[in-house]
Amino acid sequence: LLEINLMLRCFTAISTILLLSGCANNAIVELQKLDSKSLTNKNIQIIDDGKTKDSIKHIIAGKLDKYGFKYQIVDISQSNSNVTNNPKLTYSANWWWDMASYMRYLNIEIKDNSQTIALVKIDTVKCGGFDKFGSAQRRTEITLDLLLSDLSKEEANELICLGGQPKN
Repeated sequence: LLEINLMLRCFTAISTILLLSGCANNAIVELQKLDSKSLTNKNIQIIDDGKTKDSIKHIIAGKLDKYGFKYQIVDISQSNSNVTNNPKLTYSANWWWDMASYMRYLNIEIKDNSQTIALVKIDTVKCGGFDKFGSAQRRTEITLDLLLSDLSKEEANELICLGGQPKN
């Protein structure tokens, strides 16, 4: 009887640890925040890949406005022929289906003179359980706040997975 009680306690402890570790918010899988001091040219080209939903492009443009950037939207087919020294922002977002449609991945990269100066990649499945479902608009806004402001990775992870508003 003592052995069964001990085994039951061990099982309960191990199950609790596994359950709690599965609830970690780790949606941000890669991050290189923009160092605004190294970016003197605030004229950015948004490269439209033509595949990602237009709403993402509009959210990006709105956030660039908020942070004082000027931008030009350029079709991907024109991006290499366009002679400019302006930094280029590329993005992609993928939607998946699991009982409902949700944004699974969001990747945003800014390059200046072919060098990556900012990069963020999120995977909402890493939020765990039903937290992968959420507003694609809100997650895109938070991801851009993370990239362009002093929003911390920890706060952004929580906001991406659990919702809410940033403090800044």
